[in-house]
Amino acid sequence: MKSYKNRLGVTYYLPDFGPPARWLMSVTPGGADLPTLYYFECDAENLGRRAIHIYADGRMLLAYPGGLDGDHLPEGELPTVEEAEHDGLQTREIAKAEFDALWAALSRLEGTDELQAGG
Repeated sequence: MKSYKNRLGVTYYLPDFGPPARWLMSVTPGGADLPTLYYFECDAENLGRRAIHIYADGRMLLAYPGGLDGDHLPEGELPTVEEAEHDGLQTREIAKAEFDALWAALSRLEGTDELQAGG
């Protein structure tokens, strides 16, 4: 486990992630304070290494280890596509290139210049 600080200066802890192995996109009902669209980069153990949260009002959040919003990475393993669909979420696997292109574009918008890009 490694410790990091979020944008409020609060310490959070994340596991040591393996290399990227799969990428997911999930559509949720959302809400006032919940994203409606998630993108995840996962390691072989289904741990979310990087995440993109997009809200209905246009806000977005990039979560990665050491980032100011890294504490928004999911705790523990992400559900499989089948498990997520059973829970009523529209989830599918996407290509690495799709995730990387979205991450690069949003990183430029947020001024992070693709920090912590996957391997």
